[in-house]
Amino acid sequence: MSKFDLRDISQRLSGSKNADALVSEFLGYLQAVRSDWRATLAFYEVSRDALVSLYAREGHRLMRRDINLPVDRLPPRLVRKFFHPSAFFNGTDRRSLLANLFQNSPFYEPDRTESAGLKELTPLTDWESCLCMPLADQEDLLAMLVLVSPDRGAFGNRVVNDLMPIKSMAALALAQHLHRAARAQRQGEDGGAAAATTAAADFQERIRRLNQHTVELADENQAKAERLQALTREIELLDQDSSEYQQELAQVKDQMQALEEQSAAATEHLNDAYAQLNLTQERMTELERTVGFLKDVFQAMALEHDRHDVSETLVDWFSEHFNIERCSLMVLDPGRDTLRIAAQRGIDPGVAARVRVRLGQGIAGWVAQNRKPLFVRVKSDARVVPYTAQDVYNSDSFIAVPLIHAGQMAGVLNLSNKQSGLPFDELDLDRALLAGSLLAMTLAGQEEARRSAAWA
Repeated sequence: MSKFDLRDISQRLSGSKNADALVSEFLGYLQAVRSDWRATLAFYEVSRDALVSLYAREGHRLMRRDINLPVDRLPPRLVRKFFHPSAFFNGTDRRSLLANLFQNSPFYEPDRTESAGLKELTPLTDWESCLCMPLADQEDLLAMLVLVSPDRGAFGNRVVNDLMPIKSMAALALAQHLHRAARAQRQGEDGGAAAATTAAADFQERIRRLNQHTVELADENQAKAERLQALTREIELLDQDSSEYQQELAQVKDQMQALEEQSAAATEHLNDAYAQLNLTQERMTELERTVGFLKDVFQAMALEHDRHDVSETLVDWFSEHFNIERCSLMVLDPGRDTLRIAAQRGIDPGVAARVRVRLGQGIAGWVAQNRKPLFVRVKSDARVVPYTAQDVYNSDSFIAVPLIHAGQMAGVLNLSNKQSGLPFDELDLDRALLAGSLLAMTLAGQEEARRSAAWA
C-alpha cells in the first residue's frame, strides 16, 4: 500500500484558491511526508525555452524567485528526457514531452556529476539522491518538480510509483488554475461537452433578457402603482362618487392586473430557464468528472507494473477512485467454465481463495455467461438473478461488469460497499464499464505475453 493519502492530497489541491496556494500545498505535503526531503517547482516558458520562476517552501511560507535558466544549460540527458527528445541528434524538430510519453520514463534521477547543471534548482547543495519529474497538461509542459535528499537511495522504484499519481493530480489541478478560461474549448474531448457549453451560454443569455424584462416590468409596475395612489388621493379630495374618476380607476386597476399577470408569466419562464441551466451544468460536471476519471485510469495503467501484481494494483486503484470498501476481480480458470478470484480488496483472503463460481450460477456466473453488466441499486432489483452461497456481495447496492476483449470473456469486475453508504448510480455504472474495458485489454495483453513467453 502507498504511504500517501491520495484522498487527502486531492482534497488539499482541489481546495486551493489559486496557483500559488496549490504550489504551497503540493510542496508542503511532499516535505511533510519525509523529513529528509526538500522540494522545488520550476515553471517553464516555451517561448523562451527556459525555466523562468522557482518556488520553494521555507517553513510555512512559500518563496518565489525569478530565474532565467535556458533549457540548454541543464544536464543533456535531462533535456532529452523532458524538453528536447531529439537533442542528441541536433535536429531542428524538437517534439514535446507528451509526444514521447510512452518512449521515455516520466521521471529522471540525475547523478552527482550533474549537480552543477542543477545547482540553481536544488534546495540542497550536498544532496545524495535527486529526482526530477515533469508536470504537464496534455502536450504542454507546465513545470518541473525537483526532489532532493541527503540520503542515498531515497527514491526507489516503489517511492517513484507512489509519487506518480500525486504528481498527476498536481499537474491537473495546476492546469485547471492556469487554463480555466480556455478549458471549455479544449479539443479531443467528448463532443457533447461543447454542445452543453453552447446550450449553457444560450440559457444564460435568455436569463439575462428575462431578468432585464422583469426589471422593466417591475419599474413599470411601480410607476403604475404610484400613479394609482395619486389618482386615489385626487379622487378622495375631489369627488368619491364621480363616475368618470371611478372608470379611470377601474382602468388603472385592470392595467395593474394585466401587469401582474405578465410579471407572473415572466417569473415562471425565468424559473424554467434556471431549471434547464442547472440540468445542463450538472451534465457538464458529470462529463468533466468522467473525462478526469479516464485520464486517471490511463495514467495509472501507463505506469510500469510487475506482471504478477498488476491485478492487485489495479483493484486497489479502482477501490480508491470508486470510494468503495470491497472490490474483486474474477477470472476464468483454464477450463473456462469456472470463475475464481484473482485479486480482491475487502474480502477475507481465506474465503476469497475458496470461492469458485460456475458459469450461469449466481450473480458473477450470470454476468459472465450472458456478457451483460448487472447494476443493482437495492437488493430487490436483483430478483432475476438469485444469490448463491458463492456470491461475495454483502451490500444491497453493487455493480458487476463483464471483462470482454476481442470477443473473448476474460472475467468479471465486482464493486460493492460504497464508503459513503449511498447506493451506486448511473455515473458509477458508466465508469465501471469504461474501467472494465480497459482492464479486459490489460488482462488480454498479459495472456498474450504469457503465451509468447511460453512459445519462446
